[in-house]
Amino acid sequence: MSFQFKQFLIRQDKCAQKVSEVACIQGAWTTLPPSCKRVLDIGSGTGLLSLMLAQRFEVMIDAIEIDEETYHQGKENMQHSPFIHKVNPILGDLKTYRFETSYDFIITNPPFFENQLQTDNVKGNIARHSSKLTLLELIRKIDDLLIPNGQFSILFPFDRKGELEKACAAYSFYPMSYLLIKHSESHEPKVLLALFSRNLVSVQQAHFIIKESGIYTGQMKQLTEAYYL
Repeated sequence: MSFQFKQFLIRQDKCAQKVSEVACIQGAWTTLPPSCKRVLDIGSGTGLLSLMLAQRFEVMIDAIEIDEETYHQGKENMQHSPFIHKVNPILGDLKTYRFETSYDFIITNPPFFENQLQTDNVKGNIARHSSKLTLLELIRKIDDLLIPNGQFSILFPFDRKGELEKACAAYSFYPMSYLLIKHSESHEPKVLLALFSRNLVSVQQAHFIIKESGIYTGQMKQLTEAYYL
């Protein structure tokens, strides 16, 4: 199974975490500061977020993935894209890998679920659950790797917003903006996108609706126009 974008192809048959609409929204919504030169993609999976950022920005992106089979497929997606000169796939565990640099910006779509029933699919569990990387461990590593005035983008469940803010505040990270994502007008937000930095600022918040009557909204079409065929 593959997903064809305008400028690159994502193959994903060996990846537990597939391309999703909300991940595409994250890649399209995330804007890098003008001074940004180095980006880290944590849990890069298929390489989707790295390639979406590489399409729009002149930056170097390190993309770290813990699962070996997923890493190889993500690397293949990057190598067959027009942006191979901008992306560097890394096979490794975020908690133990020895990074050689700090980063201006970090993007991550981390494991969503903590303390919930897992399946027998080990790869799927690592991709979807946080037993291998808890939220506090993730934020602590972001704190270690991000430059003092850096920012990070994260995709997270809406019902854990307070938990996210508390974990980030423990490392002096504060929200800059939120995008609350709804699958339709009648749905409640399920996930949110957040941009954090170490600066206390007025938080911007907006709602985003993916579809109405099974058709992509104008919001969705406009945001993903550069990527979707």
